[in-house]
Amino acid sequence: MGFQPLADVMKNTTLRELSHQIRNCSVSAKEIAGQALGLARLSDSVFTRINEGIVEQAEQVDYLLSSGKSVAPLAGIPVTLKDLYDVKGEKTLAGSIVLKHEALPASEDSDVVAPLRNAGMLFLGRVNMSEFAFSGMGLNPHYGTPRSVWDRQAGRLAGGSSSGSAVSIAEGMVPVSMGSDTAGSCRVPASFNGVVGVKPSYGRFSLAGVYPLSHSSDTPGPLGMDVDSCFIIDQLLSGQWNGVSEFPVLEEVPLPCLRLLVPEGSCVLDDLDAAVEKAFDHALSRLAESGVKIVRKPLPVIDDCMDMFMTRAIAGFEAYQQHRELLVRYGDEYDQFVRKRLMSFSSVSHEEQQSRYALKTRLRRLFEVAVSKEGVDAVLYPTTPCVPPKIPDTLDTADIGRINLRCLRNTATVNNFDGCSISLPCHENGQPPAGLMISSGHGSDTLLYRIAAAVERALGRAC
Repeated sequence: MGFQPLADVMKNTTLRELSHQIRNCSVSAKEIAGQALGLARLSDSVFTRINEGIVEQAEQVDYLLSSGKSVAPLAGIPVTLKDLYDVKGEKTLAGSIVLKHEALPASEDSDVVAPLRNAGMLFLGRVNMSEFAFSGMGLNPHYGTPRSVWDRQAGRLAGGSSSGSAVSIAEGMVPVSMGSDTAGSCRVPASFNGVVGVKPSYGRFSLAGVYPLSHSSDTPGPLGMDVDSCFIIDQLLSGQWNGVSEFPVLEEVPLPCLRLLVPEGSCVLDDLDAAVEKAFDHALSRLAESGVKIVRKPLPVIDDCMDMFMTRAIAGFEAYQQHRELLVRYGDEYDQFVRKRLMSFSSVSHEEQQSRYALKTRLRRLFEVAVSKEGVDAVLYPTTPCVPPKIPDTLDTADIGRINLRCLRNTATVNNFDGCSISLPCHENGQPPAGLMISSGHGSDTLLYRIAAAVERALGRAC
C-alpha cells in the first residue's frame, strides 16, 4: 500500500523549483493555478473554502512576465492557509460551525498572512483542521475528515490539527502551507503524510489575527515539500528576508560536525509501531554512515515534558477559558470529542495553572542545561510512535482519547520545553509514513533549519 497522489505535475516540486519555472516562463502561473484549483475541487474534505478566483489572479503575474517585467520570487505560487488565519474580507471559522453565529469578515490579514500576500503568493483556499485546533487526529464532523495520502482504501487519519495543510501539499496542490502547532499540530500531519512540518520557537511569529487555542503555546508554522521551502517562508515571516530580493540561501551544517542525541531509555522510544521503529533505526544508520555523531544517552527532561502533557497540560485551561461562554450558548454544535476535552479542563484552578506555567519554565531551563552539558546540537526521536491510525477506529468513544494522546505523545514534549522542532519523512518509498523529529532549544530556529537540511540530504527525500 503506497502513496496515492492526485497529481504528478507539482508532486515533489519545491517552492524554489516552482519559482524558477514561473520566472523562466517554462510554466505559466495560470497553468499552475489552474491545476491547483482543479485538484482542490476534486479533493475530499481538504478545504473549508476554495478561492475560485486564483486563476485570474495568476494571469496578472503572467502578464507582467510577458511584458518583460520582473516579479518577486514567490509571485504566482499557490499556498493554502489553515482555517484559523484571518484573511481580509473572509470569516475565520477555525474548522467549526459555532463561529458562524458571531464571526464577522476580517478587516485585515493576520500578521503572518499579510507578508505572503505582499510577496505575491496566491491563496488557493482555507484548509480543513481539527475543530478549534484541539485534536492531534484531524477529525472534523462539520467539513469532513481529510484522509492521509497513505492507504486511502482503508482510510487513515491525516493527523491534526493542520490536517488540510499537510494533505494539500502531499496531493501536489501547493509546495507550502501555513499551519499552526500547539502540541504537534504541524508535525503530526507532516509525519502522517510524508512532508515536512515545523514548530517554530514560541513568539517567533505574531499571533495577531490567529484564532487562539493556547495563548502561551500557539505557534504559526509552515509545512512544505522540503526543508528549504519551509525555511524560505520562515525567513519571510520573521523579517529576515524582504520577499523582493533573491531567495535566502540555506547553508547546511557539515554532517561530520553534527552531534545529535537520541534520548536512550525515554518513553518517546517506547511502544513504537514496527514500521516507525524500522524507519527510525534506518534513519539513524544512514546518518551515522554520513559522519553524524549519534549520541545515545538518557535525557530525563524529555519524560518530564511528556508527563506534563499527559497530566498537567497547559493548553487545556487556556482553551477552556477561550470557549466557556461559547460552550454555554452553542455546546451542542461542537465536535463532541472537542467539547468533552474542553470541559475536562473546567475544574483547573487559576492557582494550579500558575504552577503549570512555573513547571514549563523549569523544564525549558532543564532541557537547555542538559543539551549544553552533553554538547549536542539537537535531539532526535520519532515524530509519532505510530503510523496513521484507521479512521474507523476513532468511532469507538472508549478508544478515541487514547488514539489522540498517542498521536501527540512525542511532539508535545517539545512544546513543554518551549523549543523549536522539525519533522522530516524518514520512511522508504512505498512504506508506511514515519517522521524523524529534530528538536532544539528556544530561539535556535535558524540553526535547526541548517541541521534539518543536512539531515534531509543524508536521508534523501523519501516521499
